[in-house]
Amino acid sequence: EEGRAVYANIRKFMLYILNSNMPEAVPSAVYLLSGGAVPLPLTTMQILTIDLGTDMLPALGLGCEAPEADVMDRPPRNPKEPLLTGKLMRKAFLWYGLMGGVVSMAAYLFAQLEAGWGPGAEMFGVGADLDPVYVRATTMCLAAIVFAQIGQVLNCRTETASVFSRGLFSNRHINVGIVFEVCLIVFITLFPPFQAVFHTSPLGVWDYAFLCCLPPIVLAVEEARKALFRHVKRRRTGVEGR
Repeated sequence: EEGRAVYANIRKFMLYILNSNMPEAVPSAVYLLSGGAVPLPLTTMQILTIDLGTDMLPALGLGCEAPEADVMDRPPRNPKEPLLTGKLMRKAFLWYGLMGGVVSMAAYLFAQLEAGWGPGAEMFGVGADLDPVYVRATTMCLAAIVFAQIGQVLNCRTETASVFSRGLFSNRHINVGIVFEVCLIVFITLFPPFQAVFHTSPLGVWDYAFLCCLPPIVLAVEEARKALFRHVKRRRTGVEGR
């Protein structure tokens, strides 16, 4: 049981670490595909902030996750199966990752729209990296990825069971990681010396209201998928039993 739990936790760690690459890549892809009409939503320092600052502690918390209730009911895995499987990569990049990519671009567009941009007009920041609206929009994109990852780390705690069955905040190591990454975002957006380094600006009440909606949305979407998976599995098992 302990061996299976350790192996599962390594995969959960990898799933969480890998999925943040897509929210970083999608804004850059939008910038390239638009030919620069959509100014780059994330700067290099902001990407490093995610990779080296906000991702690691929640990911390490997944390594301390207790065994799932059905861990001993699962069939033995193929010993030749690699740790990094195609299924895990598809889930990381094409499900969790794309979800985060949509969220990050939504936050970026939210900041642009709130500042007065509309379809057909030139976006704030085209040819002017120091445009305050553009800096706020990139800050929102960065913060949205971090807040989305709060929902994702909770999603990664279970493979098919609802995370609520384990207690949403029962892993204190993950809780510490979540608090750390939120504090880090507030810190680098609030103090001028760090604003200059990380290309950030202060966020307002409505910005944080928008950001606080992201973890529950990300969590709810994955909970719906897991519920559907469990429903299909029960029906299939019932049919096979008959």
